[in-house]
Amino acid sequence: MQALVLPIVGHCKRLGWVAAVASLALVAPAPNAANLPKAPEIERGDTMAHTCAACHGTNGVLGDEAFKPLAGMPVEQFVKAMIDFREGKRPATLMQHVARGFSDAEIRRMAEFFAAQTPLPVDKIVTGEAR
Repeated sequence: MQALVLPIVGHCKRLGWVAAVASLALVAPAPNAANLPKAPEIERGDTMAHTCAACHGTNGVLGDEAFKPLAGMPVEQFVKAMIDFREGKRPATLMQHVARGFSDAEIRRMAEFFAAQTPLPVDKIVTGEAR
């Protein structure tokens, strides 16, 4: 490294100290990956559930029947559906791709979150005829 630093220091008078220090960054070793903060292994179910909101409603509560509402869905039903989507056992245009992004543990956490949500009462759901 000394062979790389000496020419850079020699240019200090022409480039200025700021440019010289910036040049040193180009030859500095990369940070040690062991010192970088680690991401949490599994996010909270409510955090991951936000990915479902666009189609299935906020917190799984949906005011129409275009997509299946997830609020109140039993844990095992949600888990089975997601694993079936992920493994291609249940046909879908989008859900197979979505389900592949989650581990079994993450799917279970989302299932537990949705099961704890209160579904919209049936009389509040807007059907296709009422639109």
